[in-house]
Amino acid sequence: MPLLPRSTGYLFLLLFTVTVALDAAGSVTALCALQAVLLVLAQRRSASRRWVLPVQLALTVTAAVTIDGSGRLGCLLAATALWCLPNRVRWIGFGLVAAGSCLIDQGRHAAALDYLAATVATAAIGLVMYSLLRLPALLDRLDATREDLAQATLARERLHTARTVRATLGDQLTGVMALLRGARTELERQPARARATMDEAARTTRRMIDVVRATADLHAELEVLPEDSEPISRLVPRLTLIALVTSLLAWTATMTIQADDHRIEIALGGAAMSGLLLAQLNRPRYATPLLIIQAAVALLPLPWLGADWCVWLILLAAAVLLHPHGRWGPIVVAGLIALRAVYYSPSTPVDGRIGWVVLALEATTVLFGLSRFLQLSEQINRSRMELVRMTVQVERLRMARDIHDLLGLTLSVLALKSDLITELVTRDPERAASELAEALRIAETARTDARAMVDDRTESTLPRELRDAERVLTATGAHVDLHQDDELAEAAARVLAPVVREAVTNILRHSTATSIAIHCDQRDGLLRLSIRNDGVHRVAASDDGGRGLRNMRTRVAEAGGEFSTRLVNGEFLLTAAVPAGAECTSPILDSAHATGAADTTGGPAPM
Repeated sequence: MPLLPRSTGYLFLLLFTVTVALDAAGSVTALCALQAVLLVLAQRRSASRRWVLPVQLALTVTAAVTIDGSGRLGCLLAATALWCLPNRVRWIGFGLVAAGSCLIDQGRHAAALDYLAATVATAAIGLVMYSLLRLPALLDRLDATREDLAQATLARERLHTARTVRATLGDQLTGVMALLRGARTELERQPARARATMDEAARTTRRMIDVVRATADLHAELEVLPEDSEPISRLVPRLTLIALVTSLLAWTATMTIQADDHRIEIALGGAAMSGLLLAQLNRPRYATPLLIIQAAVALLPLPWLGADWCVWLILLAAAVLLHPHGRWGPIVVAGLIALRAVYYSPSTPVDGRIGWVVLALEATTVLFGLSRFLQLSEQINRSRMELVRMTVQVERLRMARDIHDLLGLTLSVLALKSDLITELVTRDPERAASELAEALRIAETARTDARAMVDDRTESTLPRELRDAERVLTATGAHVDLHQDDELAEAAARVLAPVVREAVTNILRHSTATSIAIHCDQRDGLLRLSIRNDGVHRVAASDDGGRGLRNMRTRVAEAGGEFSTRLVNGEFLLTAAVPAGAECTSPILDSAHATGAADTTGGPAPM
């Protein structure tokens, strides 16, 4: 947080003490300074609050009994009550102090309007003191919980995804495994029934593949976002706005009551300037035209309304300081204070002129401080919600990618196995039994993958993926030429493992390959992968692109590598190269990069 907003509360206490020093005796000034120190102590040391309030109360009562002009000390007592009293009674104590201050300030025989002005002033100044001293800590706390918010959002999103995946695929996977076990039992005694059971298993698996694709699309496109559940994210702007509006209303009411003439004009001017200042905060893009209107309202009536109207120059000064391009703000504020000197009568004492300057600085500090706190709290809340949005978006993209890449391949292989077993049931029961055992293992792998996705444990080893690719592709009758180095960089291998898996899925789905070459080697600081296959369908050679290739390109790009696909002499060639020490970026800590990569990549059609 910038230094000026953070120190606004202390600056206001200093100016308040100076104001008291100009209006009251030295003993009252000393008591005011002591009470200001006690208030800061209560703010910074919570253990001191048990004794600070009684001491403040004793000092205020003693001053009221023994010293004239000590009424403004009630503002410090009101702020201290808000800091020190328990939550359930703090506002009652604050109200009692504000109501009793009029007796201290005005005596028992003052006019009703004077009582009202004293009560309003004490309540407003006490609330401002409390707010300006409390808001920095609240903003720090709000800013510090952004990472906690991201983690909580991620946990909620994964829980929601886990429920969705289980509801969508859990029962069906369990059903397929039951069908596979049933077919294994029926294989020897009832081959025809076993064949029908495998047909059903294949159909169910293909329905799951459709569900996986639909689920991946849903996760990639879902836009419903959770809300910020942190209570202080709502408390901080509300408290700031309440303090700001209270200050504006109290000041307008006090200036109207104290004016000798033109009370209606003063009240209307205060309402107009206050409304324009709030509009400037609420609609910052209209700050310049609003500032022009504020200048007109504050300056044009001066020749007719004179000194009484000069008080609204302070609101104009605060508006100038808050303007987004207010580099000349301090100079303009000095000019506005100097303008007030034009309307002083020659008989006005020097103390009166200095008092007005201090009042202007005090009020400008309050309005600027509260307004900046409101802007900062809203800015932090926006950044928190942007973090929520990015966290959810990146997690959903990750889930969509993993659902497509991991479950897509496993279920595609399971469907092919089911078709193969169906053909083998009557021709080669012994091999059918072996393939059934393999199909059950693949189904269990699918269930494990589904669980791993929601726990972010989707990593697999590259050597295992390469071996699985060779086994799966060989099972289709294709000739597979696999070459890999013995030593593969672990970090880069984690990036390329899902690339191999997705490439195999595309070969199974989009080609009639009979010859496949897979090479993986490490040289010149890069881990390189190339996969070449024939049997490319004409539709696969189009430029439509596909989610699988986009996912692969994204994974490699996130790790700082290069990815390409092209047709060479009727064969499809996929190449990827990743720095040996690279890893995929974190979806939480580098969400903007991951999101940008996922949104902008493209490529040729699947194989």
